[in-house]
Amino acid sequence: MDLHHKQSAVLEEIKRLQSQLPGLCFHKPHQAVSTGPLIAGCEICVRKGYMSFQIGFACNASCRFCFLETRAPDSPDEDEPYHRKALLKRFHRHKAELEGVALTGGEPLLYLPELEACVSEMSAAKPTLHFWLYTNGILADKEHLQAVRDLGVREIRFNLAATDYSNRVLKNLTQARDLFEYVAVEVPTYPKQKDALMSCLPELDGIGINQLNLQELWITDANVQHLDGEAYQTGVFLTKKFFLCGSRRMTYEIMEHCIAEGYSFTVNDCTASQFGKG
Repeated sequence: MDLHHKQSAVLEEIKRLQSQLPGLCFHKPHQAVSTGPLIAGCEICVRKGYMSFQIGFACNASCRFCFLETRAPDSPDEDEPYHRKALLKRFHRHKAELEGVALTGGEPLLYLPELEACVSEMSAAKPTLHFWLYTNGILADKEHLQAVRDLGVREIRFNLAATDYSNRVLKNLTQARDLFEYVAVEVPTYPKQKDALMSCLPELDGIGINQLNLQELWITDANVQHLDGEAYQTGVFLTKKFFLCGSRRMTYEIMEHCIAEGYSFTVNDCTASQFGKG
């Protein structure tokens, strides 16, 4: 993947796009930019009051854009129990400063027994915690959703891009709306999927989601061979990262469209850099 673009040029473009949209909210100290109020998990995130808890590495989707190294559900990983134990130890060391926990994978719905054990232990240690769960939505039928809700998880986020915005997962999303206090869609902004995302926005508004989170597409060894486009670099040395050019531009094109259409959900650029209003 070619590296012809500079971060400074990307950030200048984003500042210009932001200046053209009225009423944007700039959230600090961990800056995000949104069209309205943030859901609870994102409020905790911008305050840096959470930890990410990866339940397992297996996933039942095969996203070309995924930046993580995952495995097939039928390929056991002996390291997973040790990984969960290490995360629980980390949680107990830092629980006093934590407001919430993000439950991730792989696909967390492949791990309901493990999910129940970990959430129950953390809830018992700190009952005020806010939990939110990420899913690709493939297994998010009513039975699985109720099991997650009954654990005390109040917020769920669907990555519709994982199934190219399939009708099946949109139906599961509709069921989630009746069960969870906060329902969000969180997707990477991949220009190749722009039309698919745009076409489902009216349905997302009809379902009544609370928020659409748009993430800049991070390029790693796991996805670099599968992506179309060019990259730009942020950071230096150990902080060096690469992102897909045009990804954040798409975020603000979607944001502008949602404002123009008057959709009720908040749209959030949750990969915003530390710039904007002072």
